[in-house]
Amino acid sequence: MDKLTRMKVFVNVVETGSFTAASDRMGISRAATSKYVSQLETTIGARLLNRTTRHVSTTESGRIYFERCKEILHNIEEADDMVSGLSGEPQGILRISTPSVLAQRHITPLVSKFTKMYPNVNVNIMVSDRYVDLVDEGYDVAIRVSNLENSDLIAHHITRCRHVLIASPDYLKTAPPLKKPSDLKNHLCLLYSYTEGAKWPLTKNGKDYSTKIKSTMVSNNPEVLLEAAITGMGISIMPTFIASDAINRGDLQVVLEDYQSLELQIYAVYASKQYLPAKIRVFIDYLKEQINDPPYWDKLLFKD
Repeated sequence: MDKLTRMKVFVNVVETGSFTAASDRMGISRAATSKYVSQLETTIGARLLNRTTRHVSTTESGRIYFERCKEILHNIEEADDMVSGLSGEPQGILRISTPSVLAQRHITPLVSKFTKMYPNVNVNIMVSDRYVDLVDEGYDVAIRVSNLENSDLIAHHITRCRHVLIASPDYLKTAPPLKKPSDLKNHLCLLYSYTEGAKWPLTKNGKDYSTKIKSTMVSNNPEVLLEAAITGMGISIMPTFIASDAINRGDLQVVLEDYQSLELQIYAVYASKQYLPAKIRVFIDYLKEQINDPPYWDKLLFKD
C-alpha cells in the first residue's frame, strides 16, 4: 500500500477518534486500518498515535504530522478538481446573490446564455441589495457593486461601475441653466435614499466639486428614480448600467458631462480560494468575458 493511502487512513483515524470509525468511513477492515498506521509510523520513524482500548489520541509528532497530511491531501484533491473542472462538465446548483437592478438588467440575461452553455449547472439567483453572508446563508458567489475595502472574501474584478448625472430633454427645456455643479441648487433633484449626506460627488481635473443637493423626491429603488427622471421630474445621479439604455434611446441626457462622478467597481466574490468548484470558476470567467472592462453598456457613452 502506498504512503499516500497510509496518510489518508491516519487522517481518518485522527478525525474520527478511533480505528473502528475510520475503517467504517473508508470501507476497509479495522485490522487493515491499524496495519496502515503502523506501517506509516515505521516509515517515518516516529510514533503518531497513543492507543488505548477505548481511545486514540495524537502524540506531539502526530499532531504536527496530522496537520501537514491534511494540507497535502487537500492540495491533491484541489488539483484533481481543477483538472476535472477543465476537462469535465461543471455541474450542480450555483447559488448567486446579486443586487436587484443589476440582476434584472444584466445578470439574468447572461445567466440564460450561461445555462445553455452548461446545462448541468442549475442556477439559483437570489436578489438582495444588502450584503449577504455567503457562508451562513449558503451562497456560492455574490455580485457586489462597491470598492470592497478590507474584505475577507476572495474577489474577482468584473468591470467598473461609473455614474452620470441625467435628466430628460423635456425637463432641460424649461429648467434653469446648468453649467456647473453649484447650479444644481436651482434644480429639482431626485435622490437615492442611501446617498451619504445628500451629496453628489463630482470632480474635474482632480479638483473636488462635490455638491450637496436638496431633493424633491427620494427613493430606495433606482428604477423608480430612473422613471421619474424620464418623465421629467428632475435630475438624478445613476449608474450607467441602469441609465445607458434610456440615454441611448434619447429619453435621457447626460448633464455636466465635463465633470466626473462616482466610480465604483463590480466584483464577483466567494468565500474561499482553497477549493473552488468548476461551476463557480467558469461562471466568473464567463461574466468577465461577456461584460468586459469597460463594460458593454458604456460603449456608446464613453470613449475609453
